[in-house]
Amino acid sequence: MSGLPGPSLARASNVALGTEPSTPPEVADDPSSPAYNSPIYNAAILRLRWRAQERILGRDQAVEDEFGRIVPARQIVLEPSEGPPAPNGNALGNFVAIENEAALAHFHAALAGLAAAQNQPDKVRIAVYGASHTQADIYSGYLRYYLQSRFGNGGAGFIPLGVERGWSSRIDFKVRARGFKMQYVQQKSPPPHGRFGLSGMAAVGGPHGRIRIAPDNTTDPELTGSQYGLFYAAEPFTGDIAISVDGGAPVQLPTSAAELEPRYFTFERPLGWHEVEVRSLGIGGARLFGLTIERAQPGVVLDTLGIRGTRAANMLLWDQALWEEHLHRRDPDLVLLAYGTNETTDRGQPIADYARELSQVLTRVRHALPDASCVLVGPGDFPKEDEKGGWTTRPRLLEIIREQRRLAPQFGCGFWDAYAFMGGEGSMLEWVRSNPRLGAPDHIHLSTRGYVRMGMVLGDALLRAYDAQQVPPERRVQAQRDSAPASAAIGSASALP
Repeated sequence: MSGLPGPSLARASNVALGTEPSTPPEVADDPSSPAYNSPIYNAAILRLRWRAQERILGRDQAVEDEFGRIVPARQIVLEPSEGPPAPNGNALGNFVAIENEAALAHFHAALAGLAAAQNQPDKVRIAVYGASHTQADIYSGYLRYYLQSRFGNGGAGFIPLGVERGWSSRIDFKVRARGFKMQYVQQKSPPPHGRFGLSGMAAVGGPHGRIRIAPDNTTDPELTGSQYGLFYAAEPFTGDIAISVDGGAPVQLPTSAAELEPRYFTFERPLGWHEVEVRSLGIGGARLFGLTIERAQPGVVLDTLGIRGTRAANMLLWDQALWEEHLHRRDPDLVLLAYGTNETTDRGQPIADYARELSQVLTRVRHALPDASCVLVGPGDFPKEDEKGGWTTRPRLLEIIREQRRLAPQFGCGFWDAYAFMGGEGSMLEWVRSNPRLGAPDHIHLSTRGYVRMGMVLGDALLRAYDAQQVPPERRVQAQRDSAPASAAIGSASALP
């Protein structure tokens, strides 16, 4: 597998966009402008969106085709004898712009420098924090694929090693653990020290513990890597660890120290699909945080850092110094904080206390990353079932959205309203009954297709102001989203007029 050719880099995105690369000036954040409420497309952008969808959903299964046309529903659903027909799920989801869009200036400047091959860092990094919506790595996976197709593939990024039930939900890499226990805030009797590192969770190995990390598909050239880094810790009374690659000779790493020390072990291999194994030796107890997988070429790197059941305030229980140490090492240009769904169920907590805790979280983020762009991703529709079997909007959900919208600009962050993206009150009901289905039956989560749709619109919103500067007006095109009926139909992209 050594010496594999890497995929071609879509590095200078402005070549595909049809203009000379330049650093975009500040964009006026004017919601009254019609352009503010519309994504910016050209033929190349629409084609790359289509390809990113199909990487997750499969060939000929996209939500929209390469011309931005809604794909008619292909799944046959038996309709009830009464009531309206199921809507075409591919037609659901509204474009929603980033509020306080000027907060993205640092991220956009980093993308412009990467695209123009200027004398700037050769990676643009993104950190995505959140709960189960994020841990699924579907909307964030779409963002990874789409942004890397436009600006270059910098690698898979940070893969947490604290995995639940011995497996990870990363869509393109598998982490299999045996003899390691995950530590994080939400577990029963969590350790009080908060030594969870970048992602908010750690894997602590017993004697003979073993973790393996490998790409899920060893034929996909986009999943190859060449630069690796193990994030781990040295602590009192712990056994050493050994790391090996592709079954080769292991390298032993000491993990004993008088007090906690964050440590790193970096190594390179020829570009390819490599399996990394970490074993605990002796008495065990070694603390592992994650493995970075990157490539020796410019591009985008996106770290998915979600934990199911988590709340934004749980970050306050992480060891701040250790978290900042890891965060500085990753040095993201953009941080997404996607929380709020789980907080909606905390009815005993006054909303003022929620706002106070969120302010403390944002204070920590800004202390660690004063210059990075930041976006709060609000919760989507999360209705409550009543005694009669109906569903109603939770008042606390709207309060949480209000507080996120209020606090985001105070900390130099943007806000993206996922509730409005889904369609507001009652939208989850439509997403659950749609064909194809976009919402999960639990009325909390989305289907794979629903998360892809979320990633599409969020990606369009994150790049709207950037593309407004980079895509010449004469090369812009309108996505043909109204070319297919919204009601359920049977067909395929090739059958569209």
